[in-house]
Amino acid sequence: MANIKLIFTETFVADEALTSNQYHGVTMSADRKVDLQDADTDVPAGILQNAPGDEQEASVLVVGRTPIVAGETITAGQQIRIDGSGHAMLFEIDTDVTCYCCGFCTIGATTNEMIEAIINCITPFKGEE
Repeated sequence: MANIKLIFTETFVADEALTSNQYHGVTMSADRKVDLQDADTDVPAGILQNAPGDEQEASVLVVGRTPIVAGETITAGQQIRIDGSGHAMLFEIDTDVTCYCCGFCTIGATTNEMIEAIINCITPFKGEE
């Protein structure tokens, strides 16, 4: 599945080797640098579209439709967040008060498979109690 619709992508520099992390969530680590999202509470910058080595160009989808690796079973219509491994996870507005919602699933899948999601990392929002 590579049903991608690039609405807004940005090129950053990989702050670490991301050669195994295509279609994973990334976060800003320094000026114009990204790394694999490594905490549930990080603000997602987008979904990595390539597999750069350390200090290479990283193509990041900030807004659009993209595959992303699922960290659990997710079905179409469910909101998603990014976990500490860069995987898509369910976003529960009433319980994920420290995590950021960054989109919703359009084609579901199970753990370690690719879901398709519409992503908006320009204005992610937290859950609320």
